[in-house]
Amino acid sequence: YMKRQVKRVIDWILYRLICTVAALVQRMSDEQVYAFAERLGKWLYDGLKLRRKLVEQNLQAAFPEKSADERAEIARRMYLGQAINFLEVLRLPLVRTEHDAKARFEIDASLINDLCFSKQRGGVVVSAHFGNWELMAVCWARVVAPIAIVYKPLSNSYLDALLNKWRTACGNELIAMQDASRLGLRRLREGKLLALLSDQAGHSDGYFTEFLGQRAAVFLGAAVFALRTNLPMLLVMPVRTGFGKYRLEITHIPTDDLTYSHDNVHKLAERYTRAIEAYIYRYPEQWFWLHNRWKHSAPTTTATTQSDAQLYSQPT
Repeated sequence: YMKRQVKRVIDWILYRLICTVAALVQRMSDEQVYAFAERLGKWLYDGLKLRRKLVEQNLQAAFPEKSADERAEIARRMYLGQAINFLEVLRLPLVRTEHDAKARFEIDASLINDLCFSKQRGGVVVSAHFGNWELMAVCWARVVAPIAIVYKPLSNSYLDALLNKWRTACGNELIAMQDASRLGLRRLREGKLLALLSDQAGHSDGYFTEFLGQRAAVFLGAAVFALRTNLPMLLVMPVRTGFGKYRLEITHIPTDDLTYSHDNVHKLAERYTRAIEAYIYRYPEQWFWLHNRWKHSAPTTTATTQSDAQLYSQPT
């Protein structure tokens, strides 16, 4: 009980601190924000050294052919990118209109219009912790249409509520991971878009494949949703093109040759994993290398995780 109370107090203090910083950052000009981001990114890398050992290990495993100096440069740029992400998230309430969103994101939704909206059906959107995924979701809602997003709640309930308020002010819906199998299928069948970030570590007893040169556990949820509903799958990646500027790149992940089965779910998961991997290799500084992506060792045999099994067992 005492530990829970202490955590609650610490969470509240951090929440008030973030609120204060957010109020200040929202009053800054764009130039001031990105100058601040450069200083913050440098401090995170050189001063605080936030998870720097983990980042260096991840980059060495993914890019053994690069020199130490080349990997260090990727790391520095990644820390800068995450500093930008943090400050841009604090400024999400400033994205109030379609004009605000278009000032930040170049979005061509013609492919999704052709595959989904013109046929009055939903679709599965796969993305990654790449570029600024939070800003992407808000700008997408302002320019195209609100979406349903599967997310993992933060352990700090105060910050979780604050961030979710910003995330949903544009009309987006958040679906907690434990509710995804039920509500995700429902939204897809209602003709909505369902978005999932499918690049982080799956369950230790789940499906493993190669990812950036190492065996990695992969979440199968996006593949299950697409094949169960027979709806299109699209990879949507926010590529940072400059300070405060992004280009949304949308790719169709083919599913026409696949039916809903255990093996085909794995095949489709391989396809979007390879597609995400290609973006990381092309723009390595834009991916979230701070995550312990390879924390699970591959078992001798692969299995369907409990959470994925729930998706398989839902009635059609």
